[in-house]
Amino acid sequence: MEKAVSPMKSKFWLVVVFAVMVAIMAYISYTMYNVAVRESGKYQAMANDQQFKTMTVTANRGSIYDRNGQVLAQSITVYTIYVDPIVYQERDRDNENLIVGTLVQNLGVTDSEVREKLYQNNRYQVIARNIDKATAVAISNVMADAGITSVVASPTAKRYYPNNDLAANVIGHLHYDGYGIYGLESYYDDYLTGVDGKIITAIDAFGKEIQYRYKQSYDAQDGDSIYTNIDTTIQYYVEKELKAAVDSNHAKEKGCAIVMEAKTGKILAMATEPDYDLNNPAEIYDAETAEQLAEILSTQGEEAYNAARSDAWNRQWTNKAISTLYFPGSVFKVVTGSAALEEHAISPLSDTFYCNGSVTVVKGVPPIHCWTTSGGHGEQNFVQAMTNSCNPAFIAIGQKLGAKAFTDYFKAFGLTEKTGIDLPAETDSIYVPYSRITTLDLATSSFGQTNKITPLQMITAYAAVINGGYLVTPYIVNKIVDADGNIVKQFEPTIKRQVISEETSAIMRSTLETVVTTNQGSNVYIKGYNIGGKSGTSQKLDLPGGETRYVSSYCAFYPADDPEIIMLVMIDEPTAGRYYGSAVAAPVVSNSLTEILPYLGYYAEYSEEDLENLDVNVPDLINSDVSSAVSTLEALGLSAETVGSGEKVVRQVPATGNSMPKGCTVVLYTESDVEPEYVYVPDLTGKTLEYANKKLADLGLNLKPLGGAARKAGATCSGVMNYKDEYVEVGTVIEAYFIVNDETG
Repeated sequence: MEKAVSPMKSKFWLVVVFAVMVAIMAYISYTMYNVAVRESGKYQAMANDQQFKTMTVTANRGSIYDRNGQVLAQSITVYTIYVDPIVYQERDRDNENLIVGTLVQNLGVTDSEVREKLYQNNRYQVIARNIDKATAVAISNVMADAGITSVVASPTAKRYYPNNDLAANVIGHLHYDGYGIYGLESYYDDYLTGVDGKIITAIDAFGKEIQYRYKQSYDAQDGDSIYTNIDTTIQYYVEKELKAAVDSNHAKEKGCAIVMEAKTGKILAMATEPDYDLNNPAEIYDAETAEQLAEILSTQGEEAYNAARSDAWNRQWTNKAISTLYFPGSVFKVVTGSAALEEHAISPLSDTFYCNGSVTVVKGVPPIHCWTTSGGHGEQNFVQAMTNSCNPAFIAIGQKLGAKAFTDYFKAFGLTEKTGIDLPAETDSIYVPYSRITTLDLATSSFGQTNKITPLQMITAYAAVINGGYLVTPYIVNKIVDADGNIVKQFEPTIKRQVISEETSAIMRSTLETVVTTNQGSNVYIKGYNIGGKSGTSQKLDLPGGETRYVSSYCAFYPADDPEIIMLVMIDEPTAGRYYGSAVAAPVVSNSLTEILPYLGYYAEYSEEDLENLDVNVPDLINSDVSSAVSTLEALGLSAETVGSGEKVVRQVPATGNSMPKGCTVVLYTESDVEPEYVYVPDLTGKTLEYANKKLADLGLNLKPLGGAARKAGATCSGVMNYKDEYVEVGTVIEAYFIVNDETG
């Protein structure tokens, strides 16, 4: 007989079963709510990941151009080759050897690398990046012919700089993640960066795309392009001469140069030397620094190496023209002088300033010396004081101006604030304000030895001195255009204020032209061009241990009576012996402007004296009668040396097209089988012009002196420009650069 179930127990179990069912229903409801509502996005994304395939179409970054439309930076299409391991394992495993062999053959990867990536548990494994189109197409064709869908060539953009290191510290470069971190690439990153597009396609269980109607495309929007005021040709001229000066003077802390339109602030060239290759910015190009880094890695470990390398990168990438502070030295005298003239604190001709070689400014403080060691400049007016670059004279001018007016003009010339140039990392000046300026500060500030400014601040203030008094904002970019060529933004010159009057500016232009013309044969003088300029030599006063180091600079402008172009050069810590700006920096200005001015359409206007001393273009004398050839050369002021007994000229040295000074000799060969004579070109560095001329003449060679001091007695050779330490044919023209060790500041 079965035992009856108690009604109470039966009721209990019903309650238990009901409670369990309610709990299960509640759990199911909660889970469904989470899936359908709270975490719907997550599960939808998981479903989409299985059902849809998304490919990013990288937008092209906008290009950077010079003012003539030449490309400075552009994005080129390259390809990323990747595999989809999930699709491979489901569809393409039978073609493993074909896949591996094709990728190894075309991409230079190893067999094991490819096979390892084919068996990863994800959908994206990169095999190689930055692959050219031809290689990508070759791989894609092999895969398409075999029906392989797990190997993909995806187009992407790579930044390319066709001129390598030209204007490197201005253009800047990109971070590995594709955004600008230096220069224009950084400052205009928001404009240059485009918006990536997408292609979304539905895929089946095997990863194969379904019908076309399931595909959605979102076009990439390319970035805007920028057109700069930089002129590639001018930039090249400047970098060439700046590098030569930095190398020959063994500049310990680099050098920089700026070429600007004096009235508008447009930057036509801006250079830092040594620079770096924009296509490989991570490589350390300074050999000494690279050796130091290798030593740190081997002795101190990777952490110390990484920190030191980061510092080295910053030094290498820094734009010295805007990020380095320096004592401007005597170039700054143009600011002090123009302020004193504007305030009528001095008269340009009637006031005189006495210099006996030094001046005591504050009792108990050592006297401040002038650069001259010959007992001083004596009595001199303002123009003479500027020409002599006399420190005691400018101390007196600063005292006449007074501390309040001096600091007011220092501010008015823009030297207490950044210039506002459209480049990142511009440094602000360090200066003594009126509230703290002492008598000694005013004295040393008057000739540029107390306040620290950037080279860009100096050239901008200098431009205001000579352009009519207008302080302009320097700028790099002229316009920004979109991918369709529409102008997004147009930049125009910005005048901040007028600091001095046109009358004062005219006096300064005339004075600074006199500085150059009074010293014809100086290192900045260019025959046929009326140039104004001023040198600067400053001592670094804030170094530890009382070391003595110098900064050499020169700032010049053209035309002197109505300036259009202004150029500043700064060489930081020359260590080869010379350190005066007039001897170290001035040649860079002279050599650069000698090429830049004709390029811009400014041609020399020679005086009668200049015309008498112009170089002569060698005529074509081949097939001429010997007597006729000799007469032609003599009429040009040249001599002839005849080799052979023939009646006609069969060969000549130098050939037509060369230019040479009057008095030089052309060798005329009258027989074709005569063996030419070769001689060795000696190193003339440090030799006087007179010695070099005689030495080469004795060897049968012709000297062509170059530089502003090319024909000045006492000038010395700073180096042979061609054929140094080579054997050349007798009659060859040897070009050599000559300078005077000018110590006028």
